Amino acid sequence: MKLEHLNNQKVAIWGYGVEGRATVEYLQHHLPELKLTVLCPDKEADAADARFNHQTVTAELLNQFDVVIKSPGISPYQAAVQECQAKIISASALWFSNELNRVDKRPTIVAITGTKGKSTACYLLHQALKAYGLRVVIAGNFGTPLIACDSDYDVVVLETSSYQAQDGAIQADIAVLLNLYSEHLDWHGDEKTYHRDKWRLLAESKQALINAQDDNSRQWQKQWVLKSVTLFNHLSGFYVMDDVLMFQDKALLSTAGWLLKGAHNLQNLAAMLTVLKVLGLDVKTALNAVKHCPPLPHRLQSLGNFKGVQVINDSIATTPHATWAALQTVPIKNTVLLVGGYERGVDWRWFAEKIADKPPKLVICSGANGERISQTLQQHNVIIKLLLVDTLRSAAEKALEITQAGDCILLSPGAPSFDAFRDYQDRGEQFSQWIQEFSQS
Repeated sequence: MKLEHLNNQKVAIWGYGVEGRATVEYLQHHLPELKLTVLCPDKEADAADARFNHQTVTAELLNQFDVVIKSPGISPYQAAVQECQAKIISASALWFSNELNRVDKRPTIVAITGTKGKSTACYLLHQALKAYGLRVVIAGNFGTPLIACDSDYDVVVLETSSYQAQDGAIQADIAVLLNLYSEHLDWHGDEKTYHRDKWRLLAESKQALINAQDDNSRQWQKQWVLKSVTLFNHLSGFYVMDDVLMFQDKALLSTAGWLLKGAHNLQNLAAMLTVLKVLGLDVKTALNAVKHCPPLPHRLQSLGNFKGVQVINDSIATTPHATWAALQTVPIKNTVLLVGGYERGVDWRWFAEKIADKPPKLVICSGANGERISQTLQQHNVIIKLLLVDTLRSAAEKALEITQAGDCILLSPGAPSFDAFRDYQDRGEQFSQWIQEFSQS
């Protein structure tokens, strides 16, 4: 929607988180006379030069507006959206309709999605592109909200969640799908819808990059007609074999020679190098640039050694698949694994089967879904040692009591944080503080 079409319209901003705030600022800058209403909970409405409405949002309330700009975290599948007559758009749609026309040369848009690995992949691509002297910005779900991003860059690296992909507004030059698992079922309703909403990003893009080793991605590829497809993690290009990044038959980098642990991070790098190859850039420069990149916080982040016990913060892990990937980076039999968090109804049977032959030293379950995880692991893995506690704080305390020199404590919850924390960063930071506290007592 063009900005001029909002003049003399009744406009609401639905949601006042990071993107909602940026949208208000954007509209106040470009359309200072436009009257805005912000629909949000009281806790989000601490400051803004706009009129607030704290009522429960219903279709009847939405129908009082001509246009509603919805924040990504608000599901379009809820009744209020399905039943209302107002035009509901995203901030991404607003940006693509207006900002790309403000510059002489459109930036290359690289949109990265996937159930796991998006932020790390964006980070690696950003570091690599900077090494070529390009003007590049990370926007979207990680970095600057897209609506607050200038369009006078050479490349916009856009981390795209399933929430942001759902409406098909993002028109990328290159769209990367890292993987497809089961996640965000409370927002999408079911796994099929979640996968379909992810896939819309690729359908609207000029070039799609797909993980050849991800079964779900390849199954969905059979159902959609895409403009152009390039595979990564494929023998014809960049792929990972035995913890080594390869290009065709040439070894490029091993997990042992990189600060980012795990074969899954090498797969993320394979995707990013494939992007560079599509862009016609020399990958040697990129490899030199990313070789010494430290991991992002809360992603297999070492918190140090406490009386001989290594402690790792992987709070970003919000699915069982991510937890399994994290376990591959540590000595499993000497590891106390901390799992559990917000209940999204994700099935843990797959994880139970994976660790059946090689279980951790102990699994401590906590949080809203801790009891269900514990029951699932007991039902499918009779030899695993389990401990159920109420809170992550208690889990951290117990882990330090139980472990001894040579052991590892791994926080990799496999679940979101919203049952007890603001977000995964808050969870990771509090965990780090508790480890420091309990290690000194």
